[in-house]
Amino acid sequence: MFHQHFLSPAGTDLGPLDSGERVLWRGRCAVAEYAFDEASSLPRWTLPEETDVLVTDRRVRYVHHTEETQSSGELFWLWPQHLRVQPGNRETGRNATVTQIQLVCTGPNGTFPALVFAGGALSRIGDADRLANTLRQAIARFRVENADLIGVPAPQARMLSRLVIGPEFSNYQGGEGQTVTLLGAVPVPAPFDEDPAPAAVYQDPAPAPVYQEPTPAPVHQQPAPAPVHQQSAPAYENPVPAHEGFAYAEVPVSGSRAYAERPGVEADAQRAEEALRAELDSRQAEPDLASRAASLAARVASLVSETPDGQGSNLSAYLNRDR
Repeated sequence: MFHQHFLSPAGTDLGPLDSGERVLWRGRCAVAEYAFDEASSLPRWTLPEETDVLVTDRRVRYVHHTEETQSSGELFWLWPQHLRVQPGNRETGRNATVTQIQLVCTGPNGTFPALVFAGGALSRIGDADRLANTLRQAIARFRVENADLIGVPAPQARMLSRLVIGPEFSNYQGGEGQTVTLLGAVPVPAPFDEDPAPAAVYQDPAPAPVYQEPTPAPVHQQPAPAPVHQQSAPAYENPVPAHEGFAYAEVPVSGSRAYAERPGVEADAQRAEEALRAELDSRQAEPDLASRAASLAARVASLVSETPDGQGSNLSAYLNRDR
């Protein structure tokens, strides 16, 4: 939505002029606002040729009354940056254009709003030039007299003082027009936004986070150890008895190296060897119980086989025979 800078809300009463404010020109003409930063733009608002226009040494004010309402606005001499007179062409009918006086200002965000006066008391080119000269002198004198208040540097103030004297606007119908740059201009403030800000929508606060028990970390399980193969202890076996063909050569004999060199060593070794042989002879002379049991079983079987009538024999006689 575009903004209008120089028109007050409908029904606004601008009130009386300030104390000491002097009126420089009064008349009726059409008033409109354009956006000069937009090519071929339409006017943002317009007031007809019956609008009362008042030029003072501080501002220009315009008011239009109707049966229903009142439209009014004003532009202060702080704002205009360029003053231009654009003469109308020589054509008639629908292609005809009227002479205009344009006050171009610097607006917010790089815009250039302009207040345009045309028609009515400014229908002739000479009348427009005279009003333009009045505007040039009023704006330049206001800025020179208030240079300290509005922050106009001294070099610009000297150049503005020359605009109070001249140059004079002098145009003709169908001409190119004239433009004067007005130093020390102040940007036009942004208009008040009449659209109220949308009401804030209430939103329920976010629910408090629910506490959750932390997930326990997975427990690393060691793999089960491989079963250890245990060899069973070998069963006890009775020692194998010495057989009858036992040779003396298989029995280790202690040599003379086991004894130190001393007198009687050979005699001791001989006695030890004789004792070992005697032990072996005693083992062969008395067989162990297993050998005796086997011999007894063989004899019993022999006696049973020798009895022809199947009657048992007296075994005690044979048993006593061995004793």
